[in-house]
Amino acid sequence: MKQDKQVTLSLEQQHFKHVKSYYRTLAEINLCLGNIHRNIERRIQKQKYRYATEYVNQYISYTNVWNIKFVYNLENPEVALLQFFHLDYIFEHEPKNRFKSERLQLEEQRKLFSTVNPFKEEQIQLRKQQMLHFIKERSKKSTKSEKLEQK
Repeated sequence: MKQDKQVTLSLEQQHFKHVKSYYRTLAEINLCLGNIHRNIERRIQKQKYRYATEYVNQYISYTNVWNIKFVYNLENPEVALLQFFHLDYIFEHEPKNRFKSERLQLEEQRKLFSTVNPFKEEQIQLRKQQMLHFIKERSKKSTKSEKLEQK
């Protein structure tokens, strides 16, 4: 009986270490992605990416993608995933020779995220498509309203 209890405690301790490590890794990833956002923020036209930012900000509590704070956001894998999408979208629309070090950091964080990623590849692709659809729809609405204002 005593040995069973020791085994149970040992397994619990291992589980707690794993959980702590998981959330610590997510926080490190989110902090690094947040730093990348802050590094590029003043060097891009944020207005150009407003719809991507608007989509991502829907899922970030009490703050925004340009200034991620709070433990809930930092330890959230969804926030990390959405930061990856946001940065990917920005880097796809910026010249390839800009932000070389930030792009390298992004790839390093992507590799690290793949070790703790709780999402299936299909879920990731579906979520990215939702974001792109949101951006497309918002852009259409914006274009229509601009045309109406010109008349």
